[in-house]
Amino acid sequence: MESTTTSWNTDRNRQLVLELSEGKKNALKQIYDEFYQMLFSLSYQYVNDYEEAREAVQNAFVKLWENRGRMKESTNLKNFLYTIVKNNSLNYLKKQEIIMRSNEDLKWMEMHYHYESMMRLGNDEFEFDELRKQVEDAIERLPEQCRLVFKMSRFDDLRNKEIAEKLNVSEKTVEAHITKALKSLRKDLSPYMSIIMAISDIFV
Repeated sequence: MESTTTSWNTDRNRQLVLELSEGKKNALKQIYDEFYQMLFSLSYQYVNDYEEAREAVQNAFVKLWENRGRMKESTNLKNFLYTIVKNNSLNYLKKQEIIMRSNEDLKWMEMHYHYESMMRLGNDEFEFDELRKQVEDAIERLPEQCRLVFKMSRFDDLRNKEIAEKLNVSEKTVEAHITKALKSLRKDLSPYMSIIMAISDIFV
């Protein structure tokens, strides 16, 4: 189904959570219409299988309905569905013993999803591909060791201690590289930082 054209906002989210808790199926339909295509695209990027992606998304909406009575008014419906679809997709890959894409690819996929979500709120300053190129170019300009440590930390989700052990350096050295990388990247990407910070935590 195609997405509705009405802007998604906090008030509408809160109202639909309330209607869901009251068992109103029309609320579920509105949420389905709003997010199905985006969630399907997200899952398909992971599993590359139409039926599996469709099942991952349908399962998310089933869980949404099953948990309708336990939701808080502040529940973010988009994030709730996104998390379930992502986990369903990753579980499918693990069960099939499929070699997954690199962690970096998965990170970019998640950022793209959040970016598209923002575009639905009217923030269409530039295309995601342009944003990604600016970030990748800035990362590539970092000194080699600094770049390696930053990627291991932000894209591979390794702790400082793990990075230190892998590179045979001290944790303080790892911390210094990350601090240097963040300072440099925030400066180089200052025109884009507001939207980058909104869709990702890699610069936190």
